[in-house]
Amino acid sequence: MKFSRTKSIPEAAFDLTPMIDVVLLLIIFFMLSSQFAQASRRPIDVPQEQGEKAPSESPELTLIDIDGPDRYFVLGRSLTLAELIEMVKADLTRRGAAAQPEFMVRADRSSPASELNKLATALTQVGVRSWKLATVSPGGASGSGGGTP
Repeated sequence: MKFSRTKSIPEAAFDLTPMIDVVLLLIIFFMLSSQFAQASRRPIDVPQEQGEKAPSESPELTLIDIDGPDRYFVLGRSLTLAELIEMVKADLTRRGAAAQPEFMVRADRSSPASELNKLATALTQVGVRSWKLATVSPGGASGSGGGTP
């Protein structure tokens, strides 16, 4: 009597090398993009005051830098107050009335307080209900003070 051998079914082989390459490229991309976001911040000498212990870093947070008379910066781009307000209006229109965007104002200590007052007045006129003022606590840790105009 002749017994037939059972034929073994070949297993499917997956090559994981391309998947590992893609994952490593994604990791490198996200690491570099987070570094570029930090590098886009201008060095500003903010006031020393107590603020929140842990400032919120949400992706929807818009940083506005004040670096002198009529010198406003968003993402490293220099704007006049009128251009900045137009940008805020467009952002508010795009998001809708229900969603309030977050604004963090970083005012240089050497810039006049009147610039911060002009910005606060203009933000209030376009419908921004609250914003935060960036500060550094006397111990050196950064924080944010409330900036509801």
